[in-house]
Amino acid sequence: MNQIPFTIPAHMHLDGFVVEEGRARLTGWIFREDVPIESLDISLDGTPWVLSFRPRERPDVRAAYQAMATASSVDSGWSGFDVTAPLPEKPWANFSPIICLTPLLADGTRLASVHTYFHDREQDLQNRPQPPEDLQNRIGGSDNFLVAAGRLTSLILSFIGNHRPFWQPGDILDWGCGCGRVIAQMTKLVSPSRLHGCDIDAEAIAWDKAHLIGPRFRRIEPYPPTDYLDNSFDIIYGISVMTHLAEEAQFAWLRELQRIARPGAIVALTVIGENLRHTRMPAELSATYEQRGFAAYVPDYSDSLAEFSHPGYYKESYHSLAYIAATWSDFFDILEYVETKHQDFVILRAR
Repeated sequence: MNQIPFTIPAHMHLDGFVVEEGRARLTGWIFREDVPIESLDISLDGTPWVLSFRPRERPDVRAAYQAMATASSVDSGWSGFDVTAPLPEKPWANFSPIICLTPLLADGTRLASVHTYFHDREQDLQNRPQPPEDLQNRIGGSDNFLVAAGRLTSLILSFIGNHRPFWQPGDILDWGCGCGRVIAQMTKLVSPSRLHGCDIDAEAIAWDKAHLIGPRFRRIEPYPPTDYLDNSFDIIYGISVMTHLAEEAQFAWLRELQRIARPGAIVALTVIGENLRHTRMPAELSATYEQRGFAAYVPDYSDSLAEFSHPGYYKESYHSLAYIAATWSDFFDILEYVETKHQDFVILRAR
């Protein structure tokens, strides 16, 4: 495979999703940088809910994205939605619905859908146990732990969901789950019995087992194999795992994910994209990166994480698209590369 389909996702935000007496009100906004959205189809867990809704004006969104809108000639202000309608005849008592927004162009062309959910962070703080600060800091920091949890969960829902919606049956693995940042959100959306989490951090896994009831958690070794059976999972996602592996460890784990993924399974892995690479990669790695498309070094924080593996295990790793296309395609079909403002997503399918 020489080229990877490159996707620029829509910008969107849910302001609220309120259910009352069999009806729901959904508010928020969505726009694309490249094309104007004429209308929206909205479904809940795959069941059509509101169709052909025309976006309304949102001056606040226009003001926030004015520079982007000028550059792309798309008016981000015509992006709002505020819809109220009866809920579909489906029991919503156990889980929050996955909200699917499908933009349509003026000629009726349907664009890639956005799969998301309404994340009430205050409710999480009040009603759900939160990991201790040291565990949060190991996976990105406690300052924005819940903000990142909601953002990452929506990205995973969307980028995987356009290939295999999460409301379809199947087993889901959070590979490198840490202290449950994403999998805790997933328990709101799908049956926890479908969810599995694994990590080399024994302390984080112990916390998960004690506080996140329903998913099955395992502590795994820094190098494969795991004790999962062949063909175990229909969806696998790994957030900020490949970004910390040496090249040989990376290939070993790709081989292991290939083994435990069922045929047709969707696998989503994040990498440090060009936006971050230009500001983060040390200058001394440039020559290696330009020559090979892959470069890694041992960052300062690696020693603080060595207790779960060994000194130098945690790298900071950079991948080019050409490198991913040339090497990862030995293990999976590469469906698309999705650029975000943070780590980018590589979406794979098991053969």
